[in-house]
Amino acid sequence: MKTIKFLSTVMAVAVVAIASAVEKPKMNVVPLTPDKAVVSIFNDNAALFELSIVAENGDLVYYKQSTKPLNSYQKVFDFTQLQNGNYTLNLKINDTSLSKDFQVASKGIYVGESKLRFDPYFDYSNDVLKLSYLNFDEENFSLNIYDENGLIYNSKLGKNFNMVSGYDLSGLSAGNYNVVLSSMNKEYTYSLKK
Repeated sequence: MKTIKFLSTVMAVAVVAIASAVEKPKMNVVPLTPDKAVVSIFNDNAALFELSIVAENGDLVYYKQSTKPLNSYQKVFDFTQLQNGNYTLNLKINDTSLSKDFQVASKGIYVGESKLRFDPYFDYSNDVLKLSYLNFDEENFSLNIYDENGLIYNSKLGKNFNMVSGYDLSGLSAGNYNVVLSSMNKEYTYSLKK
């Protein structure tokens, strides 16, 4: 498959699309007592959200999904049932993720800094697949394209912070394809029909 990178054009289109389409949520965690904390979420636009707490070993401790779009949400959490250890509070609104690490200890709750992340931007038109991704964690990514028979293309994208690429798919037959952008810790899938 012939692959052409349209870096300057794709970068301009992708950066404009990302800048205008992303949510900018805010999440505050304020300890009230050694066992309780209030979590407050604010977003400029009303949106559906998912909120979860995950233990250091990967166990899901808490999960909530809103049933209607909201601009704000607030809840007091009682952590007396949690074992001492490290946890992550995750907020997902559309293509934006916000996470905050915290520690539950016998002397209280200790809250870390927030990490804001965005899902990749994919677009397919005129036989060109466009991809843009901000790799905040500098993970080693690869891009794979699959048809109904399996893998047809693989590209190592590396650890660059700003991943912007364009791929000429004019040589592919008509059909359904899955594009997978993945690292050891993350995987994003985009489906396209040619």
